[in-house]
Amino acid sequence: MVQQTNVYIKHYNNTRVPVTVRLEWLADGTIKPLFYWTPDNSCYEIKHIYEKVSLAFVKDRGEGVRFKVMATALETPEFYSSQYMLHEVYLYLANNLFNGRNIVDERYNHDGKKFIPVVLDVFPDGDYELVYFHVQEAQYVVEKTIAIEPHASYYAGGSGIRHKIRARQISPGNEDITPDVSIKLTRMAALYFELNKWFVIIRLRRAGY
Repeated sequence: MVQQTNVYIKHYNNTRVPVTVRLEWLADGTIKPLFYWTPDNSCYEIKHIYEKVSLAFVKDRGEGVRFKVMATALETPEFYSSQYMLHEVYLYLANNLFNGRNIVDERYNHDGKKFIPVVLDVFPDGDYELVYFHVQEAQYVVEKTIAIEPHASYYAGGSGIRHKIRARQISPGNEDITPDVSIKLTRMAALYFELNKWFVIIRLRRAGY
């Protein structure tokens, strides 16, 4: 099971430890790890990224990316003794979804596309779950993913994966995504993943998604 995992950490040459990682997928197509969770439900916040290397250039080869990071324990079974502990670790996303390629050119441009930052949790088997995203300075938490399917945008064209979701707008700049801080604006939406970028459709005559 461990040898088949796509998302894992290693302390230098030690064995793989499967983890769930929270990523921020930025509008320019790059990714930034924020947190990760180990099998004992410990949570670690990534404080600093020292390097990002394509797996094609490391000993094991393959597609994907390796981050060398400094992390601190936020919550562990021994929380009070470890909450201030900093340590260095390699974080691997061994999947071609994360290989860093970005080949968007003029064939994929459209004024109705708005490339956006998206935060998602990625599990050890490479599956993922959308958490929240930003559109035009508004922040939305994803309440439910209804469907994921290969689908181009009828309005903006291109090719990619459409995510039909139910999302709720929350207070600007608020990191708490619980219902009591929401603006009580829930709506259906579609997020598209295309060539290592996420976008929503912006109608040219009126703002929205």
